Amino acid sequence: MIRDTYATYPGGGEASKGLAVRQLKSYASWVRIPEPSEFSSRINNKKNSKLTHNGEVRLRMIKLYVMDDIVGRLQSAFPLHQLDVILGSLLGDARLECRSKGVRAKHTARLRVHHGYKQKEYVWWKYKILKDYVSCQPREISWTNEKRNLFEVSWYFHTKSLENLGIIHKIFYENGVKKFPTNILPIFSDRMLAVWYMDDGSNNHGSVTLNTHSFSLEDQQIIVDLLKRKYHIYPTIVKDRLQWKISIGSYDYDHFLSIVAPFIPQVMAYKIANPRNDLSIKLGRASASADANTSVPDMENLEKV
Repeated sequence: MIRDTYATYPGGGEASKGLAVRQLKSYASWVRIPEPSEFSSRINNKKNSKLTHNGEVRLRMIKLYVMDDIVGRLQSAFPLHQLDVILGSLLGDARLECRSKGVRAKHTARLRVHHGYKQKEYVWWKYKILKDYVSCQPREISWTNEKRNLFEVSWYFHTKSLENLGIIHKIFYENGVKKFPTNILPIFSDRMLAVWYMDDGSNNHGSVTLNTHSFSLEDQQIIVDLLKRKYHIYPTIVKDRLQWKISIGSYDYDHFLSIVAPFIPQVMAYKIANPRNDLSIKLGRASASADANTSVPDMENLEKV
């Protein structure tokens, strides 16, 4: 969102700042002042300039890029490290369950964190960060994976239903489908990227894959543009059967790992030190037991807890 306000040229005197301008400045994420070359063209353009009360000094236009009000509310509602884990998890495997979207009821949601047995300690790591919003500790759940004909074990917890999580639900879901919310671009952080990578990334020993299959191709292009602009990482979108995912090649491999490494806990160190788990299984270095499984059940087929 772009708002316009005006400041006088030197010699024009300092204009008083009304309430609207003061409130606007409090939300501004940064100010872009036009280049000198832009001033001359804008001064000569009557649409982009105004006269002062005495008609002698023209005003130049300054554009304020204002941070989305939703993001501002979230930054006020959650400490930064918790917000990073919530948003990073939602970009990955976590989901928001919304049970109240009525006109009269408040829009609330709860965050569900669910990982395979091998990520048990990772679930506890997230729980310790988010326990302010959780009533029960992580639990183990067992189920039968009919597609793979395996008995599986996984761990999960969910938060309380909160109005602030309902705000996040509104920007992350459209018609029940998860999307990449551009609202979070101004606050996207290294820690957020690290949590996302721990959830949905694969270290292929020389390249990295972000398993972004659940996002639309348009969303994935936004993600690629974000990585290029913010980190100078140049990934590609590659076909994976009928879906798409993001690949970070060998040229950017070390740079990517250097960004996320400071936020990777010891329990997930294999994400920056070892190749993919499924490659290890295929090469016979691990058994296809429950201990090696990282999948989670389709929660629609499980009893609500």
